[in-house]
Amino acid sequence: MKTYHGSCFCGEVRFEADGDLAEGTMRCNCSFCRKMRYWEMRLSDPAGFRVTAGQEHLAETPRRNGDDIDMHHRFCLQCGTRLWTEGNIADLGGRFVMVCVSALDDATEAELIAAPIYYADGAHDAWWDPAPETRHL
Repeated sequence: MKTYHGSCFCGEVRFEADGDLAEGTMRCNCSFCRKMRYWEMRLSDPAGFRVTAGQEHLAETPRRNGDDIDMHHRFCLQCGTRLWTEGNIADLGGRFVMVCVSALDDATEAELIAAPIYYADGAHDAWWDPAPETRHL
């Protein structure tokens, strides 16, 4: 477990996230993740996430694929950098926080190269199932 520090491109929003890239990361085949080239690290404990600066510069991309899923994609209003997703989905174990790997300032190249990637089938709201095709993700 490591406390990573993350930020947006312009530096207005900063956060800390207690996680471990070696425990795995995720890419998804849903329309949002495909468009954003989203690569995330799920935190084992959502309480291990802290915004340290720039709360007032945050915005959210609303979920468009149904009202039954509590999922909030956060980004910086100033520069548009994707930062994290948080929500509460029973099928995913309840409350969660997933940070964008690309927003981690102190993740080493070695950690990023070694991080396992799980490819999820979010296109069918079945994140627990592997995506049938991953070459485009």
